[in-house]
Amino acid sequence: MRYVLKATTMTQAKRRLTEWFKRYQFHLCSAVSKIAKTFSTREKALLNTLISPLSNGMMEGTNNKIKLIKRRGFGYRNEDRLFLCLRLETGR
Repeated sequence: MRYVLKATTMTQAKRRLTEWFKRYQFHLCSAVSKIAKTFSTREKALLNTLISPLSNGMMEGTNNKIKLIKRRGFGYRNEDRLFLCLRLETGR
C-alpha cells in the first residue's frame, strides 16, 4: 500500500491501485481480502484522496480540542464562559 500512496498522478495511482487489488483481493488471510474488497468498492474516493493535496487534519484537531475542553469543563456557568475558554485554548 505504501507504493500506492506514493503515486503522484491520477493514472499512476489508478494503475498501482488496480495492481494492489489484483494481488490482495483473494489473499489467504480473510481480513486482508475483506479490506481489499472494501477498497475496491470505494475506488474513486480513494483515488481522489491519494491525489488531493488537501487535508482536514487541522479541523479534526480543533474539533478534538473543543470536545476535550467541554468534557474537562463540565458545568460552566453559562455559554459565554465556555466560548471564552474555547477561544483561549484554540487561539482563535
